[in-house]
Amino acid sequence: MPRKLTFRQLLLSILALRYDVSQKEIGARAGIPEANVSYYLSRERRRDMKEDAFERMLAAVPCPPAAVKVVSACLEALEALEKEGLTAEEQAVIEEAVLDTGRMVREALTESVRRSRSSKPVGYPDADDLDLDRARAEELFSRLVKLPEEIRLAVVRVAEEYQSWALCEKVCAVSSGEASRSVERAAAWARLAEEIAERVRGPEHWRSRIQGYAVAHGANVLRVAGDLKASETAFERAKHLWLGGSDPGVVLDPGRLLDLEASLRRDQRRLGEALFLLDEAAAVGRHPERALLKKGFTLEVLGDYERAVETLLQADPLVRRGGDTRLLYMLRFNLAVNYCHLGRYREASELVQEVRDLVLDRGDENEILRVNWLEGRIAAGLGRSGEARKLLGEVRRAFGLRGMSYDVALALLEEAVLLLEEGRSAEVKALAGELAQVFEDKGVHREALAALRLFHEAAEHEEATAELARRVLRFLFRARYDQGLRFNL
Repeated sequence: MPRKLTFRQLLLSILALRYDVSQKEIGARAGIPEANVSYYLSRERRRDMKEDAFERMLAAVPCPPAAVKVVSACLEALEALEKEGLTAEEQAVIEEAVLDTGRMVREALTESVRRSRSSKPVGYPDADDLDLDRARAEELFSRLVKLPEEIRLAVVRVAEEYQSWALCEKVCAVSSGEASRSVERAAAWARLAEEIAERVRGPEHWRSRIQGYAVAHGANVLRVAGDLKASETAFERAKHLWLGGSDPGVVLDPGRLLDLEASLRRDQRRLGEALFLLDEAAAVGRHPERALLKKGFTLEVLGDYERAVETLLQADPLVRRGGDTRLLYMLRFNLAVNYCHLGRYREASELVQEVRDLVLDRGDENEILRVNWLEGRIAAGLGRSGEARKLLGEVRRAFGLRGMSYDVALALLEEAVLLLEEGRSAEVKALAGELAQVFEDKGVHREALAALRLFHEAAEHEEATAELARRVLRFLFRARYDQGLRFNL
């Protein structure tokens, strides 16, 4: 059976055929005798050719560098067919999909590079062009969102059209929006934003400012992922770039870094600093409603529910004017939660239908569950115990199926309060057995576990009281976002 040609032999032979170069011409250009060239490319040669000879012969073929990559990719795909262990039909489907993707990517990159050649020189953004630049960024983003992350990065690296401040701003916003849904997707968009920022053209003071803006969004993803130390380091770099640059026309939101840093300070339990930053962000930023929402939540973490309600009501007309349904949902949901903390259940009940409508439009199943939990809590506060236990029991089981242990504990304690008020301690004992799932969850921090174990032990001995359940519940609400808080009897 004839010996197969090696990868290098095939590569040289295909390129020579495609670009119509004879072995004699290759030898003359490479300084290698024609007979040696023939031997190098023959099946009789037992060993692969040396690196020097291969490089010299490859350079002798008059083809563009991209041709080498194209043929290499084709040969690698053929080799993969022999190693995958798939059926012929499976291989055909896979390769067809790979080819379709390759065509789409080639077309996207080719169009982008061609368009970039005709783009005007870029400096600091002109005030008259901001709306046009942002509209163009929306169009470019609609193309990027269809591509895998690696291809997005490739597009940004080769096509100047995608190296714009407005696209960086858009991608940062998307990363921020994804942070509450998928840390992985948020991180991917943050990486792309930094890639774009590195390539934005214009004066150095502007480039530094846009880079700081992008790095801050990467720091925000690290915060959401729980890596506060890395987030702190990234924020320091972001602030250095931001403050080292300038944006005389205030193109970028001057409050954005402030409210992102405030979220980090809140998670670090530096709540006073967080409130100070949010006040500044509300004063100078383009979106004071976002800063006020965060301030309301920070006040809730502090247990200052009255001020939290005041702040959220202050944000309400701004949020409605902005038309962002996600922010409106957060506002109305948090306002209803704070009303419940204050025992103002009637006011909370007046909000809950609007909250449900908003969350159903968004289609987020976890948010729908939390609205069900809120309705259960309101029903309990209004004295509708049977309805409350039914709702709370359903959401507790649903939270458990999703591994949302902290939410399981909150719903369970709400149920326990109702049962203990009716003297049904035996049922509470059985219910408390479900806390075993919570105890095993490494995401529930030590102080919260200590409080829950104290309640569990009391329930096991049928000594738990409604007041104990309420105290543990109140502690869990605050300790969820303030893990340094201590539980004291």
